[in-house]
This record gives sequence, C-alpha cells and structure tokens, in this order.
Amino acid sequence: MIVTWENRETLDKALVVGNEVLIGQVILEKLDLLVDCKNQLLIPNPAHPDYPVAMIKIA
Repeated sequence: MIVTWENRETLDKALVVGNEVLIGQVILEKLDLLVDCKNQLLIPNPAHPDYPVAMIKIA
C-alpha cells in the first residue's frame, strides 16, 4: 500500500478494516510524522517540517 500524507509518501503494509485504514509506528516514522493526541492530528516533525528525514545508525 502506498501511504501519502501532504508531500510525503512511503510504501508499506497497512490493515484495512471496513472503510478505515490502520497504520502503525513504522509508517509514522518513515513519513517523519508525530501524533498530536490533544488535537487528534498528525503533524510533521517540527525539526523537519518540509520533508521526512530518517536517521540510520550503523553499529
């Protein structure tokens, strides 16, 4: 499934239940989104408002 939110896009698995799509933490991390529980919104990471950034650590 391709997940698109504003100018961000990723490919991953999602669970479709009726007409609702449930996404998990991995998709939120790939899109660099945060959950604003108080306002019930998805918001871009304030540190990277224009595009997603992923940090990869090499051990």
